[in-house]
Parts: sequence; structure tokens; C-alpha cells
Amino acid sequence: MQASNKPQDPASLGFAAVAGERAPLLLDLWHGCVGRTVRCVPNRRTVVVTESTGTWFAKWRRGAARNAAAEWNWLHVLPMLGLASQKPVAWLARGRDSLLVTEGLPGRAFDAWWADAHRAGHGEVVERHAALVVAPAVRRLHEAGLVYRDLYWNHVFCLDPAALGAPAFLDAERVFQPRWRRWRWWVKDLAGLAATAPDGVGLRARLRFLREYLGDRPSAHRRLVAAIATKAARIRRHVPRYG
Repeated sequence: MQASNKPQDPASLGFAAVAGERAPLLLDLWHGCVGRTVRCVPNRRTVVVTESTGTWFAKWRRGAARNAAAEWNWLHVLPMLGLASQKPVAWLARGRDSLLVTEGLPGRAFDAWWADAHRAGHGEVVERHAALVVAPAVRRLHEAGLVYRDLYWNHVFCLDPAALGAPAFLDAERVFQPRWRRWRWWVKDLAGLAATAPDGVGLRARLRFLREYLGDRPSAHRRLVAAIATKAARIRRHVPRYG
């Protein structure tokens, strides 16, 4: 009897899965049959797949299935807070290994927009977008009791800064809800943005961002400035383990 060529459902192969109609693609990604690697570090690899129906990013992890489950959760929670992120497509897990698939996002990372704008002499367009749109989005995240822990400008996507469109936040696996010392985590998020802004971003733009973030809490301004500056300096001195 001939074997069927019909793709098998991941659940029938012993996977914990949320697959839907993407089962064939998931299995091909799991076995490394498709995709172009865009980032690879020990125990984690990210690949991109382009199909006629769209672009998909797959994050393959070895020994960190809990991280995939956490990211899957936050990718559903963030939109409930009015914060855009990558659209979750599916995930597979077997033992401690996992694969998380999301849709590609339109636009570019905010740091790329910012660097190009400063070279072209109109950085104020991106600075305005950062202050008026991104800062209130970060405030909304923090007011919901959450912190990002990986909040850098290359994790903030934007379609067109001049249009003041809503930003999208990438790589949500480290989001969490601290029970105490929230101030410390707020500072870390804000310092991550301060440390990764291009050199051309001046003090006035940085302070404007902070004012918009604080909203009706201006009394915390001076204390935050000092704490963010100290933490941002530490972040800039840090050498990434894998580049």
C-alpha cells in the first residue's frame, strides 16, 4: 500500500501545536526544509519564508519551549492593550524544543528610519513620531503593569514616520508583569530606547520623548532623567554576547 502524500497534522506526530491551516509549513520549518536564516545564535535560529500569500518569520528554539509559550501569549495580549505586534500564526513544541511562526511586518525598524532621516537632514520628522506616538504607547504598556525588557529602537517597527502611524513592537518573549520594583523596570525600558537612539538625536528630542511618556506625571521627570542616563550608559558599554 502506498503512503499518503497528504501532510500530517502536527498534533498527530506528538507535537503540542496551534497550527490551523499552516500545518504543512510548520512541519517543513521544523525539519529545516524551507526558510532563509536571518539570525542564528546557540540554541536559537530565526528564518524568513516568503510565499505568494505573504512573509513569515519562524523562531526556532532548542531547550526553551517556555520562552516560545510566553511569546505566543504576549503576542495575543499586546493587541488587547492597543499595542501592535507581530501577528502570531502558529507554534509547535516537542519536549523543550519549539518553533514560533509570525507574520512579517510592513515597514522598517525605527532605528533605520531614524539614521536615514538624520543623514538626510530631516531627523525632526522621526523625532516627532517618537515623541507623539511611540512614547504614549510605551506609557500605555507600563500603565497596564507590563514591561518589555527588550525595548530597543530596532524592536520598534514603523511603516512611515511622517504619517504618525502606530508603531509595532517585535520580540515580545521577555515581556512580563513585575510584582514589585516596577520603577526599575520602567527605567530599563526607557534606557534601552535612550541607549539605542542614533548619535544625532539631541537632548531636546530625548527630553520631549520623556515629557510625552510622563503625560500627567511631570513630577517624576527629574528623577527619571538621572536614572535613565545612568542605565543607558551601562547598556551602551555592554558587549552583546553574540553580536
